[in-house]
Amino acid sequence: MKKSLGTGSFILFLIGLVFYFLTLLGKDTFLLPAVIIAVIGFVAGLFGEKTLQRKIGLFGNGLILVVGLLLPFVVTTFFWNKP
Repeated sequence: MKKSLGTGSFILFLIGLVFYFLTLLGKDTFLLPAVIIAVIGFVAGLFGEKTLQRKIGLFGNGLILVVGLLLPFVVTTFFWNKP
């Protein structure tokens, strides 16, 4: 069961990466599914067996979460405070 969670995290990372790439191409409706899939993949990776797929899934999903959620929040809160 744990090995399948690590592999699932990696697969969810690849799906989230495709959705986030579509967001960068201008299709804004894919941002929310990319972030939701990244959260699910990150949580699955936390409980998975320690394999290479788990490490890639954790790092990749974490990167999608940082770039998709944390970075825009910091920029709009602290740097872009005037219209």
